[in-house]
Amino acid sequence: MAHFVRPVALADSLAPYQDEYDIHLYAPSRFAPDLADNLANGDAAYADFLARADAHARQFGLDMPDDPAAREVQPDPPGVVEPLRRLGAGTAGIGAVIWATGYGFDFSWINIPVLNTGGEPVHRRGITEVPGLYFLGLPWLSNVNSSFLSGVGDDAARLADHIAVSHRTHA
Repeated sequence: MAHFVRPVALADSLAPYQDEYDIHLYAPSRFAPDLADNLANGDAAYADFLARADAHARQFGLDMPDDPAAREVQPDPPGVVEPLRRLGAGTAGIGAVIWATGYGFDFSWINIPVLNTGGEPVHRRGITEVPGLYFLGLPWLSNVNSSFLSGVGDDAARLADHIAVSHRTHA
C-alpha cells in the first residue's frame, strides 16, 4: 500500500461558482465558511454515539472500561481556526482530488464530464476518466461495504496505490 508523507488540509465545502468554469480541477476554488460548523456537528454526532454505546453497555450489564481519552476535546488545529478560503489546484501543486461525499449524494454542481445522464459518477472502482479526479465512499464502489466505515478503507488503499503509481508515471 502507498504511504504519503504529504500534508493534508481540511477545507470548508466548495462555494458555488459564478463563472463559466463551474468546478474545474485547474480553476481556483472558493470555499464556504462552514468547516468549523461541520466539524462541530461531527463531534456532536460522535459524542451522541458514545453516549448511546455507554447506555447500551449499562442496560445490558456489560463490563466495559472507561475511556476518558475518547471524550477529550482537542483544540482546533490552525486549518480550522484559519481555514482555506481560495485554492488553485494547479498553482498549489495538487495532483489529485478525492471527493469524500459522506451520506448524501448530490453531484449536480460538478460541471466536469464525469456524470452519466442520471447525474451519477462514471468511474471504475472510483477512478474517473479525468486525470486526478476520484470518488470514494460511494455505494458499491467495489463491493457492498464500500460506503461503510468498515469497507471504505480497502477502496481508499486501492485508490492511494493507483494515485501513487499514476504520480510516479507522470512525474
